[in-house]
Amino acid sequence: MAITALIILPPLAIGRFGSSSQPLEAYELEVNPNRPMDFRDIRPSLSLEVDPDQGHVVRQYTPERIRFRDGERIRPVAPFLEVFAKTSADTLEPVTLDFLRTEGLGPEAISWEVNVGNLKVFRQTGNADDKVLAGTGSFSDHDVHLLKGISPNFLTGKFIPFGSVRYIRPTPDFPQIRLRFTPGSGQVYGSSLKRFETKDREVDDPTFAGDDSRIVYDPDKGNWRGFQQDTSLKTLCSPSDIYQGFIDDPNKLAISWGYLDDVCDGPVSVQLKLADGTILSATAWISACMPAFAPDSQPVRTVADELEQLILGPEPDAAEVSIADAAEIVRRALETIRLMNTRVMNGNIVDGRTNIAHTLITQDTNDFGRLYAPIMAASLVDNFAVRALHERVLIALSGGKAPWFARALRQPEDIGDLSDAGRRKMPPMLRGADGRGLALTRRQLAKIARAATVDLFKP
Repeated sequence: MAITALIILPPLAIGRFGSSSQPLEAYELEVNPNRPMDFRDIRPSLSLEVDPDQGHVVRQYTPERIRFRDGERIRPVAPFLEVFAKTSADTLEPVTLDFLRTEGLGPEAISWEVNVGNLKVFRQTGNADDKVLAGTGSFSDHDVHLLKGISPNFLTGKFIPFGSVRYIRPTPDFPQIRLRFTPGSGQVYGSSLKRFETKDREVDDPTFAGDDSRIVYDPDKGNWRGFQQDTSLKTLCSPSDIYQGFIDDPNKLAISWGYLDDVCDGPVSVQLKLADGTILSATAWISACMPAFAPDSQPVRTVADELEQLILGPEPDAAEVSIADAAEIVRRALETIRLMNTRVMNGNIVDGRTNIAHTLITQDTNDFGRLYAPIMAASLVDNFAVRALHERVLIALSGGKAPWFARALRQPEDIGDLSDAGRRKMPPMLRGADGRGLALTRRQLAKIARAATVDLFKP
């Protein structure tokens, strides 16, 4: 069978920050049938241990329990990316030592290249010299390759460590061709040991406590320290106030303290050189983000929902939809509101204070001058009451009752409806990336509507 193409799986791998030297082991989330309204159970699953010196897999095992921390250090999520081959027999085969051997090749025929970047500052300033980029070049060895984020506007010799990648050494016991991405530790980097308290006064920055090891940006080269975004720009970030600084005018955005971080993302490429000189390649994407501080819960809308709709389309097959699909969406809504202070998010007066947090209501007032007013009646949004409502709906769905609330769900085209009725559509109090009311994906909405239909016309 001839190899026709390569594929990296997963095509998108998300690492999570952590400063521990021990990566987080694999786990799955399960609903406990004996406690269906409780938090999901965290079940350890099959994990790989890699020798830190030689770079090969030592063992495959299932841990007794999942530990998210080693003392004060968070364990990073360090995903593996594995290589598969499409063949002329229309099969998908894992690329292993034996697979390569049948082609007259060894593991050195595989080469990798990784390029990641952090463009947050560039997105604000528009200065290309503020891009922070890291690349490995092509490699076939099994060493740790550091991802050193550098920028023309950095101090000489300074960089932001974006983590590392490693081509895992294949062995007869673990012959799969794979790469591992270990993200950074989740640090804040800066431009000075001092920060502005007012335009004319600077104070010691407690973020660095006199340690200049994380001072990387040169304020003499770039203008990120002291930068203030122009709100009249058509290319203004949304939301716009996503950098730390001090505010000297309530009608203007903050003046930047010059902070940076070690978030990054970018492509991972693999190449296989066949015996006849043909080169096959594939690309995947890696990203680094914050740890999951509520690992036993699922948000009501996730990146997975976006990808499912992108790949499978906005309309599911009615035969594939069940009431369990609708129940899962409601369960995730319950898990979302469990983590919210619904009184604050609703805009209630709390301890005699109004507008004490940045909420959807604040956003609507700032953007459109809408009267600042709670979304729901202040007496209805006690967290326990809202949770109880979601639990009752979930119990009904779990018992086989068709979902009745489809018409109460916000449609994607209605996210800008700032009327009382529009703001009370479900899910309320939450906003999407565009700063307006959150809506479920069209595929999620269709699942709920189809689940109701399936129940009405089932045999």
